[in-house]
Amino acid sequence: MDFRQLESLVAIVKHGSFTKAAEELYLTQPTLTGHIQSLENELGTVLLNRCGKQVTLTEAGQILYKYAVDMLNTRELALYSLAHYEGKLEGELAIAASTVPQSHILPRLLAAFSQRYPHVVYRLNQQDSGGVVQAITSSSVDFGFVGTAVCSSELETVELCRAPLVIITPCGGKYGDHGGNSLTWDAVKGERFILREEGSGGRTIFLQALQEQGLGLKDLHVVATMESPDTIKQCVMAGLGIAVASELSIQEEVRLGLLKAFYLEGFDLTQRFYFVVHKNRVLCPVARAFQEFILESAASLQELRAQQR
Repeated sequence: MDFRQLESLVAIVKHGSFTKAAEELYLTQPTLTGHIQSLENELGTVLLNRCGKQVTLTEAGQILYKYAVDMLNTRELALYSLAHYEGKLEGELAIAASTVPQSHILPRLLAAFSQRYPHVVYRLNQQDSGGVVQAITSSSVDFGFVGTAVCSSELETVELCRAPLVIITPCGGKYGDHGGNSLTWDAVKGERFILREEGSGGRTIFLQALQEQGLGLKDLHVVATMESPDTIKQCVMAGLGIAVASELSIQEEVRLGLLKAFYLEGFDLTQRFYFVVHKNRVLCPVARAFQEFILESAASLQELRAQQR
């Protein structure tokens, strides 16, 4: 077993493809295939399921893959320590984030980290909170940012900041002349609601808040379910219905007079945003530096809402 074989395995899992993995490693496909076959022969087990163009790990492959990632990262840490190139880090960070963190929290974090380490590049994937957790657990990304609590013995979370969910409405109609900043449930219970998709942190928090009041999905007149917050905002502007959205995500539309936003009286709609990392994974130098940076930044991010209002 050598590093070239482990690199081949990790690259194939990362891309789900022998062809793309060979391109990343600057190898011919027969060479890459030879690395995997040699590794399987040495271990006496099959590591990859090959079904047409789709490549997945076997149970034995899943066990080895986790160790392979750690061994490769440990090698990078050794090189990092020997070379003493603090401040000259370079490499790629793979990050998965749910919608609101990706659009309204990550940009300033990545910009600040990039000023410190300008040679780092980023691969950013948008998924719902459940997808982010799965991506970290399966080692396809280094870190995650989500808008709901994570329950997993394998993962560690750090709260970054909090922001309320608000009811968003068109600026015209019956809400146009509403002068307050809050609404009662009686005022909105008969409205047509546009909800985020299942797995969304905001949707989960809203439904939990309803449940605490003895209400549920059955008490809503749901006219549409959508994945894109931008599409939801456009539909609210057009008069399709009202929606629940993070206050972080609608500040510009409210400022421009395109939407109105109201707190829902008597409901706990506080959304917490978290940084998520695998507890047991050995981090490469770039990932370790990023984790340290996020932990340093967590205190200032707690003030994000106050700064943006």
